[in-house]
Amino acid sequence: MQRCFLMLLLLLVTSVRGVTAPPPSTVMVEVGADAVLPCHLGLAVNPSTLRMECFRSDLTSDYVFVWVEGRERVNQKPQLYQGRTSVLFDTMKLEEVSLNLTNVTALDEGTYICRVPRHGRSYASSPPAVRVVREVGSTAELWCKSAGWHPKPNVSWLDETGKLLPAESVETLRDADGLFKVSSRVSVDKRWSQSATCRLQSVAQSRETSVQIRVLTWYMYGVLVLGLIGVCVAAGFLVQDFRLRNRNVHGKDAKLEVNVPAGQEAQAEQKVQV
Repeated sequence: MQRCFLMLLLLLVTSVRGVTAPPPSTVMVEVGADAVLPCHLGLAVNPSTLRMECFRSDLTSDYVFVWVEGRERVNQKPQLYQGRTSVLFDTMKLEEVSLNLTNVTALDEGTYICRVPRHGRSYASSPPAVRVVREVGSTAELWCKSAGWHPKPNVSWLDETGKLLPAESVETLRDADGLFKVSSRVSVDKRWSQSATCRLQSVAQSRETSVQIRVLTWYMYGVLVLGLIGVCVAAGFLVQDFRLRNRNVHGKDAKLEVNVPAGQEAQAEQKVQV
């Protein structure tokens, strides 16, 4: 990633950070005049395939200029800079680019950063990193972090159905390059299987990362154990009942099979014949 830092203080102080960087230069400009902010990228660029983003480090949203594959993205420019910014490529020195700012006013004071992603990458931001940081009872606390953003992104959490989850905290910091670092936390109920997604969106890009939560809490373990105990007890009652029923049936059969002694058989027959 090449970055070009341009300080505009009505007098314009320009410094560059890249593979190679010339000494800082000073551009003198009066209010109402035009400013040309030179930037040395340190590598040859092709305007027809180049992506370049320029922004002010003190603005949390919007770019002052966006160039993508030979065309300017006008819809990503704030009203303050509409029709006032452009870039000039040096056809003799392909690593030289200038950001032009017309009709300079006091509101233009700030640090201007132009960046060009390398190796065909379209983003400067890092993918959101999501992990479980703490478990309390039946709740899991998730943490999401990403860096290298501009403009300032919006952070949202989604459950597995795409429904928004209320974030407990969102923290945004700026690094030495004027880019945003974002971190956020959210608490979710732990289930047998659940996913949560951390999504970061700006006017230029959108990135997201999902995490799968497969947790058995002590409560769930208790429910599982009690359920197994209940099944075992019910099975024991069924077995006992089956045995009692079989015992009663065999007892009735024995009473029907009583044998009459041989000496009493004739007497029994006589009594029947009376």
